[in-house]
Amino acid sequence: MIRLRKFVVGTSVPLRVMNRLLQTLSLHVWLGIIVLLLLLTACNSSNSEPTPPTIHPGETICEFCGMIVSEERFAAGYVTKDGQERVFDDIADMVQFHAERREDVPAFFVRDFENPVWIRAEKAHYVQSDNITTPMLSGIVAYESLEKAEAKAAESEGKLLTFEELLSLYGAD
Repeated sequence: MIRLRKFVVGTSVPLRVMNRLLQTLSLHVWLGIIVLLLLLTACNSSNSEPTPPTIHPGETICEFCGMIVSEERFAAGYVTKDGQERVFDDIADMVQFHAERREDVPAFFVRDFENPVWIRAEKAHYVQSDNITTPMLSGIVAYESLEKAEAKAAESEGKLLTFEELLSLYGAD
């Protein structure tokens, strides 16, 4: 006859007690992990900084004019509060689109003209000039650096604008 073990090897703890302990421990561990993940998600979503939309040059379509975004240095965009991405091939297209739609936008983004990285539109310095050729011929480019914007304005016989002035120019304020 085969005799079943009734105790955990090397201890005086009954096998059924040990199994029950492991099941209870596993349940507590899983519940702890779930609670931790929920807390981390809640903290991230309430304090997260708005992020710019994704652009795939040569593939992404401008929301306003329907043209392909081919030159990142002129691009602009935003993500609405409900998560819809809007990408534009020209800064003026973004402002005009917003003037028409009045979407709830936590933050606007533009690309730096010399270094195609996203910058917050509210912090950018803009140059508007008839001597700057942009995809939709607005002549508006953005810079992160005020000094570079001033130099471009002087070089192109243009004028400096803030984001608020740009919004006002197109009736989007």
